[in-house]
Amino acid sequence: MEKRIFAVGGFLLIVGLFLTLAFWPIFGVSGSELAEDREGFQYESYDEGDTVLVYGTITSIGEPPDWLEDLGVFVQIDDEINLILTDVDFTDFEEGDEVYGTLTLNDTLTYEYWVLENDLRSKRTIDYLFYGIVAAGAVIIGFGAVKD
Repeated sequence: MEKRIFAVGGFLLIVGLFLTLAFWPIFGVSGSELAEDREGFQYESYDEGDTVLVYGTITSIGEPPDWLEDLGVFVQIDDEINLILTDVDFTDFEEGDEVYGTLTLNDTLTYEYWVLENDLRSKRTIDYLFYGIVAAGAVIIGFGAVKD
């Protein structure tokens, strides 16, 4: 058994498992958790200008309500968070896709609202990267175990 190769594989396996299980809960907030923080038209745990990494499942795609005119595409995440993708006519995502994006809290005199920075991105891409790290660690451990 080659101990150095085995150790590198073990390290990658542990890091990959940590990222797979803990990345989103530590570094992000789900759409439903963000909605639970809302009390009326204010967010209890956030101040104006705060930025969060939000993730969730798209539950609805359509046009914004009439009072918002034709701003873009209306996307709902986890049946709780409503986003308007401005200046677009369609989105590459479908209902049921898991996505993430960066939101910034803006404040008016009467209510707070989140603004999407950049675009929504597929959560699967990041998840597959983490799974790949786990797989690489397992392969390297196997290689280190049989190497003489």
